[in-house]
Amino acid sequence: MKTSKRIIVMDLLYLGDLLFAHPFFEGLRKLFPEARIDLVANSNFSELMRVNPNLDHVYSYNKSWTAARSYKFAKKLRMNNYQLGINIQGNWRTALLLKLISPEKSIGYGGRGRGLFLDEVVEKDNSSHMIELYLKFLNQMQQSQLLAKNFEIQKHKFDSKEDYFPVLRIDETYNQSAARKIKNIGLSDKFIVLNTGGSWKTKRWPEEYFAEVANLLIERGYKILFVGGPSDTERVSYIINKIENRNMIYNLSGKTSLLELAAILKRASLVISGDTGPVHVAAAVGTNTAAIFGPSDETKYAPRGKAKNILIKNAGLNCRPCGEHECPLDHFKCMRELSPDLVVDRIENEGMI
Repeated sequence: MKTSKRIIVMDLLYLGDLLFAHPFFEGLRKLFPEARIDLVANSNFSELMRVNPNLDHVYSYNKSWTAARSYKFAKKLRMNNYQLGINIQGNWRTALLLKLISPEKSIGYGGRGRGLFLDEVVEKDNSSHMIELYLKFLNQMQQSQLLAKNFEIQKHKFDSKEDYFPVLRIDETYNQSAARKIKNIGLSDKFIVLNTGGSWKTKRWPEEYFAEVANLLIERGYKILFVGGPSDTERVSYIINKIENRNMIYNLSGKTSLLELAAILKRASLVISGDTGPVHVAAAVGTNTAAIFGPSDETKYAPRGKAKNILIKNAGLNCRPCGEHECPLDHFKCMRELSPDLVVDRIENEGMI
């Protein structure tokens, strides 16, 4: 195989996962400095990947598309004549799409028969943080016989002991838009963000706890900004109605694009959130975060960034992390036993307020 000049990467995962892949794309660019590197990303989050300087093109794939629409999408990309396809997600959908795109050679995660669609399968270490998992992928690529001609001259060692984390740079257009939206609701700088959402029910800290944390922070003189997507607006309204002093409460849930949200989070003093996309965005723009972990495995999904990122979890509970969308034991202690007082005491002890 000749040196790869056109590369397509498949990753239809969620917002946090895509951010964790940022160091991977930085490393991939080091390995292939002259190549065209394209990404197929989940259409809900592709906007955030378009500002990644290591990607040439980002193609949005809508996971609700029919098989016929997906086929048409893949066939169109096939016209780009990719020399190398990389699957860093490895589910059936990405495996089939990559096969239809038909690069000259393909490498990636397989398992459960999906490796049949690849020229070479990369071993997946599910015990690592996602960032380390992707760095190991880069190292394994360089040992591949399939790609040997690409690395005859020089190889790079991506050491997981080094401090790799996603860095999200925001264009001035979005910084200005964020500033306008903050000004329009009467909010100045020096505020704390509460993000109440979560892709699973079990990832969401109870609504009444968020209301109580807001009350405790307001008592300490902090302004509170609620953020989230359109699906979070009803939950946020419910929480705000439970807060005693609403003069210090501001709400932009459902009113920002992803990049506007990133610019807003960059202005915050602290972001308090469950394990969901915005907390990873906050870490990637360099804001302090306090992430409340219930069923999620912090070993794999802890936020990483240049600022301070702390984890709040029920360490004495041996049933977590279960990774389940419903509590298997029907008690939800991993979240219920993390009281608002405990959370505020922790961030206070950490010097974050």
